[in-house]
Amino acid sequence: MSMDSYENLDEATRKKIEELQKVTRESESDVKFSLAQIKLAEIFYKYGFFDEAVRVSNLIEPKDSYEHYQKAQYNIGAVYEEQGDTDAAIKIWSKMKEDSSEVYSRAQFNIGIILNDSGEFEDAKKAWGKVKRKGSPQTYAKAQFNIASRLFKEGKEDYAIRVWRNVEKDVYSEAYALAQFNIGVGLNRKGCIEDALDTWDNIEIENSLEIFNLAQYNIGTVSLENNTQSQYITRAENALKKIVNGYQYEKQCLEKICRLLKTSSTDVGKYLLLLFTHTTEIIKILKVDFSHRVTDNKPIERKLAHYTGTDTTNKLLDIEKGKEQPSSFRLNTINNVNDPSEGKLLLNYLKGVKGLSYNSQFDEDLHAFISCFTFNHDSLNQFRLYGKEGNKEASGISLVFKKDFFQKYYFIGGLSYVFFEDTPSSPKNTRNTAEISLREGKIEKQPVMRCVYIDPTSNYIHLAQRNRLTFFREFNDESVQIGSKTLSKAEYEWKSYKSFIDQKTEDFSIAFTDLQSDYRVIVKELIEIEKVNPSLSSKIQVLLNEIILPLKYLIKHSAFQEEQECRMVYMTSLDDKKVKMEFGKFLYVEYEADVRNNLDKIYIAPAATQYQPYLAKLLCKSQTKNKVRIDLSNNPYRQT
Repeated sequence: MSMDSYENLDEATRKKIEELQKVTRESESDVKFSLAQIKLAEIFYKYGFFDEAVRVSNLIEPKDSYEHYQKAQYNIGAVYEEQGDTDAAIKIWSKMKEDSSEVYSRAQFNIGIILNDSGEFEDAKKAWGKVKRKGSPQTYAKAQFNIASRLFKEGKEDYAIRVWRNVEKDVYSEAYALAQFNIGVGLNRKGCIEDALDTWDNIEIENSLEIFNLAQYNIGTVSLENNTQSQYITRAENALKKIVNGYQYEKQCLEKICRLLKTSSTDVGKYLLLLFTHTTEIIKILKVDFSHRVTDNKPIERKLAHYTGTDTTNKLLDIEKGKEQPSSFRLNTINNVNDPSEGKLLLNYLKGVKGLSYNSQFDEDLHAFISCFTFNHDSLNQFRLYGKEGNKEASGISLVFKKDFFQKYYFIGGLSYVFFEDTPSSPKNTRNTAEISLREGKIEKQPVMRCVYIDPTSNYIHLAQRNRLTFFREFNDESVQIGSKTLSKAEYEWKSYKSFIDQKTEDFSIAFTDLQSDYRVIVKELIEIEKVNPSLSSKIQVLLNEIILPLKYLIKHSAFQEEQECRMVYMTSLDDKKVKMEFGKFLYVEYEADVRNNLDKIYIAPAATQYQPYLAKLLCKSQTKNKVRIDLSNNPYRQT
């Protein structure tokens, strides 16, 4: 490639490339030549010139320098992986000669990650087992951790605990902290509760703030769940107080429950603890897990779509004049939604109220902001309803997001979408993602929760899910061999997914029924408490509402079931500096994750096809390595 091809690079980088390209076998030694190619490949990879990175890496021969040749092979594999060709990456990494070098260990670790993501768990463990402690102590620690995690999922808990103990504190403190945490989980499952509590208590804040907080939270909840005697309540309280910059919702609820358990002569504290446990259980059931598989195929719910207009899409992707970045993704006020029952159905269900009586209220103390997503990426009905330009049906865009757009882990740091102010002061040198996002005025990455559709007049319950058509559009006429039978892959994947959703629905229904039972018992207790201590009754009522708050906007009317909606929710007070407004129009909060870097695909509605070349050009201007496919909707529609 000529230097003209690097016009988007800064002058210093262009000059560096020019200097490195002057190094030839004829002018310098083979070792210096191969080193120059390594440096060139790293620059090309960094700036997305992948073909060039592979080309210069292939110029290096084993005789030049064994170390440089191994590094070049590793870099070629890294390019293939970045481009999504994981088979090619595995092929080249697998040919690397086994030794004690860092690049060999990193290659084997990466092979294990790819195989594990593909469901080839035994081969993944074998690859991780080849990682050498001498080659890369940190990579070895991560490999041992992953092997143990896989063993734990397979039910080999004692074996997993032994392997986790191979992760050394001085080598990789964060992996060590997480390994110790998982050892505690294993001990707790085996009924060795005191050993589990002590193991969690040994994790230090210096190892990892997030894992330290998680360990202290588990000490608090496990202590309360297993014994409500005074010393266990005190241990739970002490653990909760140690948590820094996290678990705001959980601490707010559990600290109040602890005080009730210690001071109230009634059982209301125990029932509130049960209500909290069932609420957090339901949250876990409803959180979309982008890595979950129901067959050996790819994760079944790995992408979500957001329907919006062409004007909004342009603002999210283009950099307007005078700005450094495109507009941020927004979560808008709940008051903008088209369902008048929003936020009311949950309480109606818990109280046993039937019918359609909803008195919508505006809550300025803790206001909800939402953004809506769906598993159905190309839905004519949603194109007709949402993202209309000039009130013209089916004239919008479906933005399909990859999993990285959303919160990756399961609530490490606590349930992040209910924002209570954290009162304890934190160490001055502690800086976490939440603090940084606060200063920037944007909310950090959030989880996505599937909505639950209920019928107020019956016991009907439906969880948001993919529909059958999406499987046939994904797999077309592909087939799969099951034993001696050849089956439609779409039908096979759909039936496996349906079984998964049916089980999740059953789990939710059981927990939801338990939640209602807990709620009604507490309400009865409150009637008696009100007679002797109205002030205490009022405080308990506030706590009762705080506990069920995270579920408030996840329960929707069955009339909207076709949308199969998943939600990103954020609840905060209106005086929060992150809350912005456009006078007379919107209240909203801005999301920290970048849209362009997290898009997987764009669908264009039938009445917006003229925007296809514009969007293609717009995405070409992006400096991201991310390749975004643009498709016209598969749905026929004639504008009337």
